[in-house]
Amino acid sequence: MLLDSKPKNNKNNQDDRFSKIPTMASAISKKITSFRENYRKLVDEAAIFFESYQDQYKSLKKLKANIKAYQDQIDIIENYRKEKGKLPKIKDQPSTDRYLRRLSSLQAKLEDDLHTLETAMQHSRNQRYEMLDHLTDQILDLLDGQRIFSQLLGTIALSSPSPEDKVRHVRNEKYKPIYITALTIALFEEARHHSQFQTPYIKNRIGKLFQSKEAFSLMAEKGMQAEHSKSLKKPMPAELKMAYREEVLKPIAKAALLQSIGSHSPEVNAIFDGDRYRQLDNEERTQLINTINSKTLDYIKLGIGIPNMRFDTKEARAKFIKEEKEKVLFMLETLRSLNSPKHELGDLIRIPMVYSSILLSTKEEFDYQQVYQAYDIIEQGKTNNQYNNEYVSLFLNMVGRFPLGSGIYFIQQETGEIERAIVSSLYPADINEPICKQITRRQLQFLTQAEVIVSSNSNLFFKETRHTCHYDVSYFNSRFHNEFTWNATELWEVQIPAIDFWKKDGSRKYNGVYNKDIFL
Repeated sequence: MLLDSKPKNNKNNQDDRFSKIPTMASAISKKITSFRENYRKLVDEAAIFFESYQDQYKSLKKLKANIKAYQDQIDIIENYRKEKGKLPKIKDQPSTDRYLRRLSSLQAKLEDDLHTLETAMQHSRNQRYEMLDHLTDQILDLLDGQRIFSQLLGTIALSSPSPEDKVRHVRNEKYKPIYITALTIALFEEARHHSQFQTPYIKNRIGKLFQSKEAFSLMAEKGMQAEHSKSLKKPMPAELKMAYREEVLKPIAKAALLQSIGSHSPEVNAIFDGDRYRQLDNEERTQLINTINSKTLDYIKLGIGIPNMRFDTKEARAKFIKEEKEKVLFMLETLRSLNSPKHELGDLIRIPMVYSSILLSTKEEFDYQQVYQAYDIIEQGKTNNQYNNEYVSLFLNMVGRFPLGSGIYFIQQETGEIERAIVSSLYPADINEPICKQITRRQLQFLTQAEVIVSSNSNLFFKETRHTCHYDVSYFNSRFHNEFTWNATELWEVQIPAIDFWKKDGSRKYNGVYNKDIFL
């Protein structure tokens, strides 16, 4: 079965795709819901593949072996006729000519069966390829500038069910691969500006695509105020962006999206023993990881592979097959490197995986306060020499100490009142000073289109702030009970509509040191 369309490689397709990127919060929320449903379909199709692929390939191997066996017999008879000028006598066969025709007939029947099976398998591979390619395109559409990227990750985090919600495990498991993929692409984009990759696939393509000295960035915002940006990076031209996406970002995104697809195989289900979210012992966990990795590689090699597509020339087809083969091999190399600490490919996914496992936990026991430990856990991995040090620094500078979508309390500079805020943007200038949307004013609901940068000395998360401010210890004990952050997901879409929260006018106000003497 051939795919209906040719590869996307013209300017009209570029402009059309970028024009469809949503800008409103409501549209992004709908997109995320669509991502989740499309990923669920991808998983359902993968489960079908894992159930049947081994038997299919056994049947394929057997058919080919039997066809060859018939052909060998036919060749022996035909060669004898060429040498002797007559057909040989076959034991227990009254007519060699009739026997030869029967061999050819049986072989033809097996060839028909082989063709039917190969066509069905290729059709399924094409369908899986299209599903994966479409979902990857959808995700990459929302990794287009810091603002829309923050909305994507923030909406996923804020839509996560509460710790006691019975569906939390299931929903987080569906969102997590998308979250990991987004963070992986963002981390790679940061690393591209700071690292010299040694992997030939990346090194060659990055070298060809970014020959200009212009500092083009996928996350650069058009018209971003200079004080909001850490660099002078410029938005990518559409043509460069599309080539970058297709040749580099898409294979990385697919590898990230599929890194756990093997967990939906029967072999892994047997290890889970009916409960995907139960605590595993060390032996089970090792077996689980090895099985997931093995099945994931099988899915990429045998379940997707290289699709059939229509081409006008043999040269165009050969070029496409060569490029797709290189992408598949690169994806396999990336996923195999997950087991190699400090690997330049594996750590691109490993760091987001660890971070996401905290933000979107599927553990039975989960305390929301753990999300504020995510920064320290990743940093500890750097200290323990588990990750590429440069990647860790880039990643932590991108996400900051306070996760996107998390709730904080801060002392408002002008009034001295304690207010609530939700982290609303990535890439803070200071990892301890999150970019937030203030949601209360004088402790009443309050939302504007401006953002506030909460200084560390006005953020109640920090003990020093609580010690030096004009509120006494007894007040903190009675009101906060030693919890100086809060779960913003509890108010999301109940008291805080997404469409209002994500409206931003581009302005940011710094909430700095307040004069506590005024409030004494």
